[in-house]
Amino acid sequence: MIRILCIVLFSFGSLLAFGNEIKVEKNISGIILDAESREPLAYATVAVYYNGTLIDGIITKEDGKFSMKVKPGDYLLKVEFLSYKTFEKQITLKDHLDLGVIALQVDLQALEAVEVNAERSKVELKLDKKVFNVGKDLLAQNGSLSQVLDNVPSVAVDLEGVVSLRGNTNVSVLINGKPSVLATNNSLDQISAQNIERIEVITNPSSRYQAAGTAGIINVILKKNKLEGFSGSVSLSSGSPADYNFNTHLNYKTKKFNFFSTFGYRFVDNIITQDVNQSSIVNGHTVILDQVAEEKRNAKIKSLFIGADYFINDQNTITASFYKTLRRFKNNTSYHYDYFDDQTMLDSTLVRYENYLEPQDHNQLELSYVKTFDKEGQKLTLDFQYDFWDDDEMENLTTHQVGITESDPLFSRTRDIESSKDYLVQLDFIRPFNKNAIFETGLRGETRIITSDYKVEEFDGANWEIYKDIANVLDYKEEIGGAYVQVSNKVNKFSYQLGLRAEITKISISDKKNVFKDSKKYTNLFPTAHLTYSFTESTNMQLSYSKRINRPGFWYLNPFGGLAELNTQRQGNPDMDPAFTNVFELGFLTQWGELSINPSIYFHHTTAYFEFYTDRDADGVLITKPINLDHENRIGFELSTTYTPYKWLRLSGELNYYSYQQRGDFNDQNFDFDDSSWFTRISSRVKLPSNFTLQASYNFRGENESAQTIIKSRYFMDLGMSKNLLRNNATLTLNVRNLLNSREEYLTRTGENFNYQSHRKIKGPRYSLTFNYRFNQKSNTKNRRPGASNR
Repeated sequence: MIRILCIVLFSFGSLLAFGNEIKVEKNISGIILDAESREPLAYATVAVYYNGTLIDGIITKEDGKFSMKVKPGDYLLKVEFLSYKTFEKQITLKDHLDLGVIALQVDLQALEAVEVNAERSKVELKLDKKVFNVGKDLLAQNGSLSQVLDNVPSVAVDLEGVVSLRGNTNVSVLINGKPSVLATNNSLDQISAQNIERIEVITNPSSRYQAAGTAGIINVILKKNKLEGFSGSVSLSSGSPADYNFNTHLNYKTKKFNFFSTFGYRFVDNIITQDVNQSSIVNGHTVILDQVAEEKRNAKIKSLFIGADYFINDQNTITASFYKTLRRFKNNTSYHYDYFDDQTMLDSTLVRYENYLEPQDHNQLELSYVKTFDKEGQKLTLDFQYDFWDDDEMENLTTHQVGITESDPLFSRTRDIESSKDYLVQLDFIRPFNKNAIFETGLRGETRIITSDYKVEEFDGANWEIYKDIANVLDYKEEIGGAYVQVSNKVNKFSYQLGLRAEITKISISDKKNVFKDSKKYTNLFPTAHLTYSFTESTNMQLSYSKRINRPGFWYLNPFGGLAELNTQRQGNPDMDPAFTNVFELGFLTQWGELSINPSIYFHHTTAYFEFYTDRDADGVLITKPINLDHENRIGFELSTTYTPYKWLRLSGELNYYSYQQRGDFNDQNFDFDDSSWFTRISSRVKLPSNFTLQASYNFRGENESAQTIIKSRYFMDLGMSKNLLRNNATLTLNVRNLLNSREEYLTRTGENFNYQSHRKIKGPRYSLTFNYRFNQKSNTKNRRPGASNR
């Protein structure tokens, strides 16, 4: 690790020296806006010419601002942006020159000739976040948000849909900057990849974001409206194994109104196999279990999103939208159990069949109001969000012994009827003092109420009877109130952002039988600091700090789990405490022509960190549940890079290495553990003749260990190819996920008197063909409203 740190520090010093060799004299700055909406135009090209020769050029930032340094003289300034008329102006540079606002007019004639290859890069590296533009990713043309995230830098998704950031699962997933039950319930596959515009990975968020997520925040930005008039897109996909997807986006915009809608349907099959070898000591004798399982998963998902903007005037906008998802999971799983004695002689054989049905009905209502002011950049935003959903889980189980002796079938079933109501109100205000100094403040309140009615029954030949007294109603309530202030400023090459967030949390859990009644209330302050120094316009360094929290949600606290498997069960822990993390990060970003390099060093100190603990119950069943341990220290190095040596070739890659120290005791067992791990991802994108594009991605994740668990290293590869058709208004994409048939997980878990080994695998590669047709669109889509955070 010391060697790595030395290399990084040496690289920083070399780059700093390189930046200091550049001698510049005068500065040209300004801001590029849309002439009609007055919204900033990010990634517009600003160039300076002398006698027709290009002297220097730059692209605008997210806020539309640009700044470049050129020697004094007479120049032609040219501003270009896709589908806008080119702006040209003769300038005489004697001293620093602030051009102020430059408003670009939409070029309606150019819209018909927009080329897809002018879209943004797939991955954009920034100091405070990484931006993954889904529209450029061929591997995301079909499928769901979970599959998209698995191709995002620093992010990984396991076979059960659990998301991790830099190897840490304590990550907060937001939808358009707000929490969503789709993210908290591991239901990210409900969101179609066709609906996603970009994904922002924020490893050290500022105080304007909620404090949840000790590893950081993944913010999923869904697509917004298009141009005035009628526009939209239609997408059709077919895959093998069965994966059929239909999505349509329609938008109609006038001077006063903007109507938008999305409808989608997906039908998908998956097959997951599992082999288990388990040895346990029961009453002084060794019992060996060999288990084979095959799970056939089917999902049918229908989604509808409708809404409208009302532009009261140039400074006031009201938006209302409604989102509905109907999802039906149906899984059929067969289990085969062979039990052996300590002499490895077959003792008995059992078979078990599970029919699992989970219908979900999720609804979300959003209301938003945005007010802008005469002062550029000043804005007030008020958001209200109401989620209400039903989630029913039903298992029907048939178990019988088939060897060495046979028995009559045993019938059992479980039922979990869940419902939730979630409320969110958020107020944000931004007030610039000048072009460099900005003040921000906001308030936030959210409430979540979940009810779970759970019971397990066995059939005694005549009636269904409650099994082991497992029948209860659990009520969960979560209330969070927050407020923040944040100031930022820039002085010459140095800029800073300082913030403070306060959050009040109350979480209560109770049940009908008064067994799990508990309530916890706590108030915490979460300071943040981001210090940035710009050596040159393209070379920056940032030191940042934030304090984060990981609250145990309903999934962690709910004591009831499924009973599908005879030998293992998962349960919640109603006595979980929140975990707190202090995050320090030093990041560096430089661009040398077509090469972007973004190394960073990070350190996390987490108290009461979450770990999963496995133990045997009185019946010999392995019970896994979350617990709090004392603390974890994690230090890591990450390197992200993109390189475009030619217009037809783009390469990107990342490397993340981290070591960790875990300390704590539970049930008189010590969980102290030290280890390290790493992962890497390499991607390439090649533009071929005749409007063909080829993309490949390779992922490798090193072995990961904790006190009880070892997950072996794994790798996988995805491949995609696309062709633009119909004057670039349509795209045909073929992609292959899991090309090497290597999406699998080898897991070993050990504890007192047991050893458990599991091999889980997604069966075979997945092929899909997607046709997407766009009408009346341009690739650079304007926001539906200033600072819109809604869909």
